[in-house]
Amino acid sequence: MKEIIIAYPVKEVALQLRAMLVGEGFHVSHVCALGSSVLGITQELSEGVIVCASILSDMSAGVIAENLPIGFDIVALSKSGVESYTGNLISLPLPIDKAEFINTIAILVSSRSGFTRRQGNDSEIISNAKTIIMNRMGITESHAHRYLQKKSMASGKKLVELAKEIINDFTD
Repeated sequence: MKEIIIAYPVKEVALQLRAMLVGEGFHVSHVCALGSSVLGITQELSEGVIVCASILSDMSAGVIAENLPIGFDIVALSKSGVESYTGNLISLPLPIDKAEFINTIAILVSSRSGFTRRQGNDSEIISNAKTIIMNRMGITESHAHRYLQKKSMASGKKLVELAKEIINDFTD
């Protein structure tokens, strides 16, 4: 199982997040307040999941995500109220939906490699699947992407695996 690191500028919130995760049976190996601390800790680990604020005092979750070693995913809690998935960064809106948060962490912690990491032509495959979904369901690109993400999380499949299945289902 992957290590969980919590990075939050408000100590009380960090400890509440830790208590919530520990209460659900997860092991939180580190709690810190700075992005630089996260990056230092990750150099000593082989893989893990970082739960953090979208902005820490020394850097944003996006900067942390860009500098993480392979094998690490990041779940950023965002005050903007926007849910998004980019590379190895998942942003969840505050206030958090506990069930969705725990489910997201469970999937990331139990996956063998970076759940959100993409390579090669994965983005093109996902884009093609979104186009199929948009046309079939009459929804926008962002809604199609969210639909794919939710199905991916619910099934425990990588986004690109699910996208390939959708493309195969509609091209046969």
